[in-house]
Amino acid sequence: MPMKKRWQGIRIAAIIAGMIQQSATPLQLKADWPLPRGDAASRGAADGTMPQSPELLWKYEVPKGAFESTPIVVEGKVYIGDMDGNFFALDLQDGKELWKRKSEGGFLAGAAYDQGLLVVGDYDGKVQALDPKTGELRWEFTTGAQIDAGANFFQSLVLVTSEDGVLYALDRQNGQLVWKYETGDQLRCGPTLVGSQTLLGGCDGQLHVVDLTTGKAAEGKWPLGGPTGSTPAAIDGMVVVPTHSGPILAFRPPEGEPKWNFNDPERSPEVRSSPAVHAGSAYITTRNRRLLALSLADGQLQWESVLRKRSDSSPVYCDGRVWLGATDGSLYAIDAKNGEVVWQKELPGSFLGSPAIDSGKMVIANDQGVVFCFGAPSR
Repeated sequence: MPMKKRWQGIRIAAIIAGMIQQSATPLQLKADWPLPRGDAASRGAADGTMPQSPELLWKYEVPKGAFESTPIVVEGKVYIGDMDGNFFALDLQDGKELWKRKSEGGFLAGAAYDQGLLVVGDYDGKVQALDPKTGELRWEFTTGAQIDAGANFFQSLVLVTSEDGVLYALDRQNGQLVWKYETGDQLRCGPTLVGSQTLLGGCDGQLHVVDLTTGKAAEGKWPLGGPTGSTPAAIDGMVVVPTHSGPILAFRPPEGEPKWNFNDPERSPEVRSSPAVHAGSAYITTRNRRLLALSLADGQLQWESVLRKRSDSSPVYCDGRVWLGATDGSLYAIDAKNGEVVWQKELPGSFLGSPAIDSGKMVIANDQGVVFCFGAPSR
C-alpha cells in the first residue's frame, strides 16, 4: 500500500475511533428537551419518569391554526411554531402564552436551544435566532430552500440543513456563514452529532459523515440503497437510519458497510419518521401502521405493535414505554419490552409532529392548532 494512502487510512480510522469513544459517553443535556430529537445525538429518549395513565393538564388552541412541528421544552417553557408563521413560547405548567412572534414563513421544523440561544428555520429557508425570554430577533440567515428539521450545535457553530442539499455552519453570535457542506441533493433530516462529526442521511441515498472542525467529509459516503429524510440516531458507536424505501440500516463507524439491514416490505415498506434508540433497541414507526422494535446488536425484530392508523410521528422512549402520536389523533404509550399498548388517548385531528417529554410531562401538537400537555395532575 502506498505510504500516503496508508497514512490517510490510519488518520480516518483514528478520527472515527474517537467518534465512537465519545458517543459511548452519556450525553449531558443542557436543558430537558432542547432539540426536536431530545439531544445532540438524536436518540429520541428522555430521562425521568412518566405517570402510568397521564391526564390532560392543559391545552393551548390557535384558532384556524395547524402544527406539524415538534415542540421543545427548556427551563419550564415550551417553544413551537405553526404553519402560519406564528412562533410561541408557552408556560409548561399551565400552557399560558408567554410571548408570540409572527414570521412570513411557516414552520415544519422544530426549534433548537443551546446556552441562551433559540434557533428555528421556516419553509421559506430562513433561519432565525431568537431571544428565548422575549422572542426578539438576534440574527437571521437565508438558505436556498425549505428547512424541514431542527438545528443542532457544536462549539461556536449552529448547524442547519436545508432542502437545497447543504449543511450550513453558522456563527452562533451573529449568524455569519463559517462553512457549508454540499451533498448535491435534498437534506430533510437534522444533523446528528457524534463527537466532532455530524451524520446526515440524504435524499441522494447516502449517509454523510462530516468533520465539524473543517466542514469536510470525514469519511466516504456510505450507501443506504435509497433516499432518506430521517434524522439518524446514534448510541454506543452505532448509528441507525431508516430509508423512504423501507430498509432500516445500522452502521458502526469506521465500517462503511452496514452492520445490519432490516428489510421487510410487509412490516416496513416506507419510513418517514426518525428512530428512537435506548438500551439495546431501536424503535421506528413505519407507514403501514406499525411500531417496530429492532435489536441494535443484529437488527432482529424484537416485537411489532400494529396501530389503528399510520404514524409519521417519530417515537420517543421514556420510563419503559415508547410514546407517539398517529394520524387519526391517537396518542400511544407502548411497553418497550413487549409492544403492548398500555395507554391510549383519542383526540381530534392528526399528529404529524413528535412528542417532547420533560419533567413527567408530554407535550405534542396537532394539525388543528392545538398544543396538548399530559402528565400527572397535582392533587
